[in-house]
Amino acid sequence: MKTALMFSGQGSQYLGMGKELYEKYESFRDVFRLAEEITDYPLTEIMFNDETKLSQTIYTQVCLFTMYHAIMAILKEKGIESQYSLGLSLGEYGAYLHNGVFDFETGLKIVKERGFLMEKSTHKISGKMSAIIGLSEENIFGLIKKVPGYITIANYNTNDQFVVSGEEKSILTFNELALSNGAKRAILLNANGAFHSEMMKDAEKKFEIFLKNYNLQKPQKNLFINITGNLYQRDMNIKDALVKQISNSVKFTQMIEKAIDEGIDAFIEIGPKKTLCSFVKKINREVLVLNIEDENSLNQTLAKLEENYG
Repeated sequence: MKTALMFSGQGSQYLGMGKELYEKYESFRDVFRLAEEITDYPLTEIMFNDETKLSQTIYTQVCLFTMYHAIMAILKEKGIESQYSLGLSLGEYGAYLHNGVFDFETGLKIVKERGFLMEKSTHKISGKMSAIIGLSEENIFGLIKKVPGYITIANYNTNDQFVVSGEEKSILTFNELALSNGAKRAILLNANGAFHSEMMKDAEKKFEIFLKNYNLQKPQKNLFINITGNLYQRDMNIKDALVKQISNSVKFTQMIEKAIDEGIDAFIEIGPKKTLCSFVKKINREVLVLNIEDENSLNQTLAKLEENYG
């Protein structure tokens, strides 16, 4: 069997995430202690006790990225490794870390700035995101043309689930139109901006300038890229991929389909909830999907890996 690690995206966070692992594993606590020193954010206080701050992009992204690394520290202790990784939006930074594109301290500083710039952009223009379930890509694009204002597809989650992003009024109008044209559901997301759209261009430009201060490495393993839906190619500029991801669509469906083509038959979601696991199951029911977010899911995943890999 071939496994791939996949990292949860923003929006999966919840109050108390990671608490069990924090209490049990010294390696998990060590990662958070270091992250709090680097960022000067009270991360565990936010994650365990402050739902308001946890939902703010400036804190959410740092908390999630730190959780990725802390879970990988436990996996390292357990001798679990993978040669493939991918992530949804912010989750791609977990995949970059797994691939040695940057070390944890560098990645944390980059994620902190990314969250700050994206949060700042949301204050300038009122944007929203919505998950549309039960329509095809062709249907979505057809309906977008009928709505005044700016809307685009932000995420390709499955073959019949997409996230649209754009101006708030346009998104609200689009939801009504989608439901009246056969969509099963149209769900406004708990996102405070129109991420992965042209409305993030200001943040993208400033992020590009910020990244000039850093030297990034080429991926050491096999990394799937959000903006292409394919494996990283050696002639690709890795900084360009990080920058463009802010305002471009996340091609999650395409990454999973490509991963399966590469022979991957087990996916392990790293981070809160099992959202990506549910997406993968809808894309292909034959592959094994596992997740790690707490003590129970960790033990279940280790048992399944032992059963399948020995």
